[in-house]
Amino acid sequence: CISCGSCVSQCPFGAVVDKSFVMNVLNLIKDSADNTEYHVYAAVAPAVASQFGDVNVEQVFAGIKELGFYDVVEAAIGGDMVSIAEAEEFAHTVGEKKWKTTSCCPAFVDYVRKFHPTMMDHVSTTVSPMIAIGRAIKAKDPLAKVVFIGPCTAKKVEIKQPDVKGVIEYVLTFEELRAMFDGKNLDLAHLDELKAGEP
Repeated sequence: CISCGSCVSQCPFGAVVDKSFVMNVLNLIKDSADNTEYHVYAAVAPAVASQFGDVNVEQVFAGIKELGFYDVVEAAIGGDMVSIAEAEEFAHTVGEKKWKTTSCCPAFVDYVRKFHPTMMDHVSTTVSPMIAIGRAIKAKDPLAKVVFIGPCTAKKVEIKQPDVKGVIEYVLTFEELRAMFDGKNLDLAHLDELKAGEP
C-alpha cells in the first residue's frame, strides 16, 4: 500500500473507504470559538476548479468561509514555492545525480521508497506543496491551524509522517467538503464570491 486511494475508487462494493476527518475539522472549528482562540485556515488544492462545476471557485471559497474557517488560501502558492526549491536543488545536484524527480506526491515517494529504494537518492528532498503552504501560513500567523482540502487521500497519511507532523492538522477530500456544504444546506450558487487570502 502506498496510500494512493486506488482501492477506494476501484472497489465495486464501496467497502474500502479512507479515514474521514470531517468530525475532527468540525470540532476544530467549533473549539476555535469563532476563530478567537486560534485561526482555522483552509488550504485548498488547485483541483478545486474542476470539482464544483455548477459554481465558480470564488463561490466555493465563500462556502468554505461560511463553514467557519478563518481564511481560505490557495495551495497552489505552495506549489510555486516547491517548484523554486526543487529547481534550486536540481541545479546544485545535477552534476552528481544526473537526474531528479519531484517529491510533490506522497504516494509516488512512498512507491519509490518501497519498490525502488535505490532510486530514492534521485527523489527531491523538498517538501510537498501542502506542507510548504502549511509552513508559510503558520510562519505568518502563530495562531494558525491548517486544514488541507484536495482530491488526494495520500495526503491524509502524509500529515502523520514524523518529519512534517503538526504542520497540517487535518486533510479533507473534496467529497468530504461537499458533504459539509450539504450538511449546512449551503447553496454555493447564491453566495457572493470570495477571493482567497495569502499565506
